Amino acid sequence: MYHRFATVVLSSVLIASPLFAQDGADSGEEQAPAVIFETAEKIAVGDSYRFLGNIEAIERVAVRARVDGFIEEVAFGGGEFVDEGDVLFKIEQDRYAADVAAAQARVSSATAQLTDAERTLARNTELRKSNTVSQASLDDATAAFEAAKGAELEAKAALTQAQLNLDYTTIQAPISGKMSAPIITRGNYVAPASGQLAELVQLDPIWGTFSLGESRWSTWQRLGIETSDPAPLADGDGDQPSVEAATTESNKEYVLNLVLPDGSVYDAPGAFEFVGNEINAQTGAVDVRVRFDNPNGVLLPNQNVTLLVTEANPPVVPVISQSAIQLSREGRAVWVLNDDDTATLKPVRVGAGPQSGKVAVLQGLEGGERVVVQGGIRLEEGMKTDPRQAESDSSAAPGGSDGESSNGGSDTAEGADK
Repeated sequence: MYHRFATVVLSSVLIASPLFAQDGADSGEEQAPAVIFETAEKIAVGDSYRFLGNIEAIERVAVRARVDGFIEEVAFGGGEFVDEGDVLFKIEQDRYAADVAAAQARVSSATAQLTDAERTLARNTELRKSNTVSQASLDDATAAFEAAKGAELEAKAALTQAQLNLDYTTIQAPISGKMSAPIITRGNYVAPASGQLAELVQLDPIWGTFSLGESRWSTWQRLGIETSDPAPLADGDGDQPSVEAATTESNKEYVLNLVLPDGSVYDAPGAFEFVGNEINAQTGAVDVRVRFDNPNGVLLPNQNVTLLVTEANPPVVPVISQSAIQLSREGRAVWVLNDDDTATLKPVRVGAGPQSGKVAVLQGLEGGERVVVQGGIRLEEGMKTDPRQAESDSSAAPGGSDGESSNGGSDTAEGADK
């Protein structure tokens, strides 16, 4: 009986001893906290700005008749591209050709009369020297010569006008561009008062016109697109930078692109043309025009577009998730994992990222560091961690799609530390 009791007690002690040993181990050493990290990847991140506007033709011509008559020929079709000098309309010419012939006859007659008057004047001048004719006869010959000269000039002017009227019967394209459909067709009688016969619009090149409010105009000036140096605007609310920030932007070059209504980016960048010389008192805006090549006629007048202003050579900087940023009185910082999985808090300066939820690290990281994105609130300097890599978000490609700007489609860079 005693032997059985001793065996039971000994077995219980042997079974329980590992549990006591584990409890002792747990109480002596705390388990490392689990954290989720991502690697700071270096990508090109530049400023981008957007301005709404529309397409406007640089030149637009209302084709009109300058003489009256019946239209004999319409030499174009609606929507056809024409070159400067191409024939558009022909008005009957018979009457105007007859007027030219009559004017030429009058010029010939006036020239003959002038020649005769000139001879008479020369003869009377010689006879007057010998007192063969009176002074009155010489004066009459001089007056007749001057009258004949004036008559010839008048006849020549009438011939010039008759020739112009004949030329006006052929209406040519004053510029290169795209024709509308003919408003008045062959066989109809037209006159200068008949109004517009058709419309001709230049499409290549073409303007993008953007009406900028005063705050947007300040952003445009700060970028210095139309000048070599940006305007150093004072620091204030919104997206206006300090003088130091404006000086930094003086080294930047920007590319002007169009975002079409379907979200695609037009393939040819634009060139700055000019800015209006005043702010509109009613709208509080100033007009800015950017010239675009348009050889295929993709851009049409009155088309709504967006001007996308992007940095030509954006800097390559580390990009991390917004959730990695730790805020304190000292500023922004991130937890970085060392090779031995210990945590180090590094201060950083951040700016707008390539997409929502991402920030660009302008100072504090070199790229390639393991940055804690979850679990950082429990960390202390030098603490050992149990790191686990975050799942990559393959759907978030830098730069967005369908013409989105590099800072999430906003008009200005967001969140940059001053």
